[in-house]
Amino acid sequence: MHITAYIQPERTYLPCTGVGRHINNMLLGLSQRQEFDISLLISQQDVGADHKLDPRAPLRDFHLCTYPYGRLLTERLWKFSGFPKMDKFIGVTDCVYSPVAEYVPIKKNIPIVITMHDMHTLEPNLPWANSKSHTWQRWKTKIWISQVFNRVDHICTVSQYSKQRIIDLLSIKPEKITVIGNGVDEGFFNIANLDPKYLQPPISDPYAIVIGGLRYKKGGEHVLKVAKELKLRHSSLKILVVGANEPKLSEAASTLDNVILQGLVAEDDLPKFLRMASSLLFLSLYEGFGIPMLEAMAAGVPAVVANRGALADVGGAAAIVMEPENVGAIADVLINLEKDATLRNHYIQLGHHHAQQFTWDCCVDRLVNLLRKYS
Repeated sequence: MHITAYIQPERTYLPCTGVGRHINNMLLGLSQRQEFDISLLISQQDVGADHKLDPRAPLRDFHLCTYPYGRLLTERLWKFSGFPKMDKFIGVTDCVYSPVAEYVPIKKNIPIVITMHDMHTLEPNLPWANSKSHTWQRWKTKIWISQVFNRVDHICTVSQYSKQRIIDLLSIKPEKITVIGNGVDEGFFNIANLDPKYLQPPISDPYAIVIGGLRYKKGGEHVLKVAKELKLRHSSLKILVVGANEPKLSEAASTLDNVILQGLVAEDDLPKFLRMASSLLFLSLYEGFGIPMLEAMAAGVPAVVANRGALADVGGAAAIVMEPENVGAIADVLINLEKDATLRNHYIQLGHHHAQQFTWDCCVDRLVNLLRKYS
């Protein structure tokens, strides 16, 4: 079965976010199944002089189908007008699959499967829902999303929570949506077998780790309030932040000597940084899944997460679910996890067992079963 997969290449470059990991692992996994042959549909502007993707892309060696237009403008036209049609660019294929929420319009009677990772743009009750930028995004999304979802043959998503939000917000029939899920890279499971004392820590003090940077939508304000609470309690525990930060939050963090902004780290370093942490602090205010939570669990690190979006659903009893505004209670938990080995080991065992349910192979299996229906 030949699959033409539409991707946004820069999202796949390492190091990448959760959506990038999903794209890479689903397509790499599909390519390893003998019955599937994969081509990537991309804009010609994303092709290098060597006729391949950027060296940072794990999908670099895939066969490419290219179209001659700029990607961003083309995607907007697809959403709002259904043009330009891509029939002459997709090659001979049995299915067009998009691991992102981008619809590729074609005239041929070829099944189209897309992936909706979350519904945050349409959510009415988020803290930023009434901001000008979110209101504008929501208005634009409402114009295209229903007609696109009606045109495609099937919608994949990553959690039961996201599936239910698609149903609730768009009245899509449940049978048209399949939960594919997300997985955890083997490196996170493997690092759990190493004693942290044999690893070189990024800082000398004990730390809770934040993954995804200091961003408002990721609960960055609450993270800084937790850091202030730790200082008030004279805790030696530091907050190590991995990822890109929004300027205002970065500036606010500079006044706190217990917040260390590590920036982006190499893919190979992230499991090590997690393994040496006393806990993960993940106070994101909206997640369709929450890969960092499961990566922490796989690495043998307790996960303290916000009771927002899919986090409680995906994390189950293995996650320590907190109200993000309750910074005093969060500080208590972080201090206890660092000081109390029995408590920490309890959540380590729960988390490691829970994370084993989430493998990329299982996600690919679910996608394969879906695509076979269209072969």
